[in-house]
Amino acid sequence: MEIIIIILQIILGIFFIMTGSKILSGAMKADFSRLGYPPIFNQITGTFELLGGLAMLIGIFYGMFAFLASILLGATMLAGALSLVFLGNDPIKKAMPAIVLFILNLIIFIYYVSSGLL
Repeated sequence: MEIIIIILQIILGIFFIMTGSKILSGAMKADFSRLGYPPIFNQITGTFELLGGLAMLIGIFYGMFAFLASILLGATMLAGALSLVFLGNDPIKKAMPAIVLFILNLIIFIYYVSSGLL
């Protein structure tokens, strides 16, 4: 099971570093604006994702980092999914990537809580 968690942490870490960088570049400014969020949310969300991705990778060696990253990233993805559905009036289908990422972070969270590695 540990190897699966490590692989998942690598995938999530790289993914969130990439998406956090994309958000910080301003490439998703229109998406945040469409949902009614002020421009500062681009920087906040991008920073959360970038730092969370880095922490997820560091967490391969120091479990507490992955545990904390899973909380930060899971909450960010849940907020994103809810924003798309309730603020953007988008179909649930559009929120599915965020929901899947929330679940993957939840798996990391549960693993570290139940394994006693903290």
